[in-house]
Amino acid sequence: MRRAAAGLFVLLALAATLGVGAASAQDDTRLGIREVDATNAEGVEVTFFYSGDRDNLKGLTVRDGDRVVNSSSAVPLDDQQAIGIVLLIDASQSMEENALIERVKEAALTFVEEKAVTDEIAVVSFNSEVRVEQEFTTDKNELIAAIDKIALAPTTGLYDGIVRSAALFEDTTLQPNIVVFSDGEDAGSSANASQAQGAVEDRGAALFAIGVANPGFQVLESMATDTGGTSGVASNASTVDTVFAEVQASLRKQYVVTYASSEDAGTVQVTLSVGSQQATAEYAAGSVQAGASSLRPQPVDTPSGPAFLRGSGGLLLAIVLAGLAAVVIVYMIGTSFFGRENSLGQALRPYSEGYVAAEAEEDEGDGKRGQKLVQTPLLQRAVDATGKFADRQGFLTKVEARLEQANLPLRPAEALFFYAAGVALLALLLLALLGNPIGAILITVLVALVPPAVVSTMAGRRRKAFNSLLPDTLQLLASTLRAGFSLMQGVEAVSREVSEPVGRELRRVVTEARLGRPLEESLDGVSARMGSADFGWATMAIRIQREVGGNLAELLVTVAETMTERERLRRDVNALVAEGKISAYVLGLLPFGLGFFIYASNPDYMKPLFEETIGKGLMIGAVTLMLVGFYWMKKTIEIDI
Repeated sequence: MRRAAAGLFVLLALAATLGVGAASAQDDTRLGIREVDATNAEGVEVTFFYSGDRDNLKGLTVRDGDRVVNSSSAVPLDDQQAIGIVLLIDASQSMEENALIERVKEAALTFVEEKAVTDEIAVVSFNSEVRVEQEFTTDKNELIAAIDKIALAPTTGLYDGIVRSAALFEDTTLQPNIVVFSDGEDAGSSANASQAQGAVEDRGAALFAIGVANPGFQVLESMATDTGGTSGVASNASTVDTVFAEVQASLRKQYVVTYASSEDAGTVQVTLSVGSQQATAEYAAGSVQAGASSLRPQPVDTPSGPAFLRGSGGLLLAIVLAGLAAVVIVYMIGTSFFGRENSLGQALRPYSEGYVAAEAEEDEGDGKRGQKLVQTPLLQRAVDATGKFADRQGFLTKVEARLEQANLPLRPAEALFFYAAGVALLALLLLALLGNPIGAILITVLVALVPPAVVSTMAGRRRKAFNSLLPDTLQLLASTLRAGFSLMQGVEAVSREVSEPVGRELRRVVTEARLGRPLEESLDGVSARMGSADFGWATMAIRIQREVGGNLAELLVTVAETMTERERLRRDVNALVAEGKISAYVLGLLPFGLGFFIYASNPDYMKPLFEETIGKGLMIGAVTLMLVGFYWMKKTIEIDI
C-alpha cells in the first residue's frame, strides 16, 4: 500500500508539472499595427508591435490586399523615429494609503533611468487639477526632479488628465504613447470617458493603463484595448515596478517594415503574419494613418436579398417586370374605356347565370355591384381563365362543394384566383426578404396549406353540427306530419324552427322546390352537399314511402331513433379509444419536443444532425418512420360506425 501511495503521488506530481508546463507554454504573444505611412506607394511603411522574440520576425509575412508582397526586414522603431511618452500619475489623496505614491514614484524613476536615449518623456499629475510637471524632454535629471515634486491633493481628475496628456503631442513628430497610473475611478473631471478616449484617438496615441484593482479601472482597460495599448493591474504596492517594466518592454518591441504596394487609390487592407499571430489594418492609399481606431477594418454590411438579383440577372428581371407592368397598365386602360362588352353575350348573361337571390337583386338596386369580388374587365378575364383551367383539371366542382359545406359565400373561380395570386405574392415577398429560395418555398408551402385546412375545418364542424341536429329535426318533421301538414309544408315549418345549419339547408330545399325542382332531388342535394349518409337514408325512406305508400311519420321516427342509437354508440366508442388517441398524440409529439429541448440546452450536441450528411439522412429517416407510426396508430384507433 505504501508503494502504491508513493507511486500515485509521483504520478499526480508529474501530471501537475505537465499541466503547469502546458499552461506556461500557452502562446500569449501580441501583434498589432500602430501606423501606416502610405504617402509613397513604392515604400509603404508599417509600424507595428510584436511582443515575441525578435528572431521570429524573420518569418514575417506581409499581405497587401489579396496578395503576399515582398517586404524589407523589420527594424526597431528607435532607429527611425523618436518615441514620445507621457507619464500620467494619479496624485489624489488616496495614493497615500500603503505608501502607494512612493512606490509609483520609484517605478517611474526606474522607467526614466531605463529609457532609450532618443525617447522623450513628459510628466503629468492629476488630482483636483491637472499639472504638467515637465514638458517633453530627453534630460533624465529634469524628469527625475519633476517626478519628485508631485504633491497629493483631494479628488481624481483622471479623464481631464488624459485629455491634457493627449494635447501635449500636438505639433510634435513623436510617436504618441500615454502611460497612466490610477488607484481609483474618476471624480471631478469636466470630461467624460468618451471624450478622453476621443482625445487619445485623435492624436493616434496608444494608452497604457496601470493601476491597482478598483471599480474604475475597467474603463481604463477598455480604453487601452480600443487604442492599441495594454493594461496591467498591480496586485499590491510592491509590484508596481513590475507593471511599469512590462509597459516599457512593450514600447521597446516596436518595429517598422517597408513594402511596395500596387494600390495607389482607394482603401487598402494590409495584413501582417508572424507564426500563428496575425494583425490586419485598413488604410487609405496616399495617406498617413495612426492609431488602432483609424486603422481598424470597417465591417461591410452584407446586401440583403438573393445574390442573383444584385447582378445583371437582377437588372434584366427588373426590366422584364417593368415592361410587363407597362403592358398590363395599357391593357387595363384600354379595356376599361374601349373594351367593355356590348355584345349579345352581355345582354343574355342575366338569363344564362340562373337564379339570383333576392338579396343580390336588392343590393344591385341600391347601386351596388352584386356579390362578385371583381368588377374590372381585366380581373374578370383572369377569374374566368382560372375557372376554365380548374374546370378542365376537374377540381372546380370539388372546390365549389367544399365552399358550400363551409358556408362561405365565394364563387369557386374567384376563390381559386385570389388564393393563387396570394400564394404567388407571398412567395415573391419571402424570396426578396429571405434571399433563400429553399426557405421561401418551404414557408410558402406551409402558409399555402392554411386556407384549405381552415375551409376543411369549417366544413367538418358544420357537417358535425348538421348530423347532431338531424335526429331532432326528423322527430320534429314527423310531428308536423302527424298534425296534418303535407311533407312540403312540414319541411317549410321545420326550416323556420331548427337552428343552423339544418335550418338554412331546409330553407334552400323549399326555395328549390318552389322553383320547380322535385323535392326528393333537393333533399338528395342536401345529403350530397353536407356529406351526410344519415340524411341520405332519411331521403331514401321518404322516396320509398312516396312510391309505395305507408306511414311516413312513423318511418321518420324509426330513422331518427336509429340515428340516436348510432350516435350513442359512436360516443361510447370515442370514450373507449380516447386513451389511445392521447397516446398517439403524445408519442407523435414527444420526439419533436425532446429534440427541441436538447437543441435549446445543448445546440452543439444536435449540430451533426443538421450539418453532416449522415445526420441529415438519419433525420429524414426518423421523421419518415415517425409519420408512418403515427398514421398506423391513427388507423388503429379510428373506428367507423
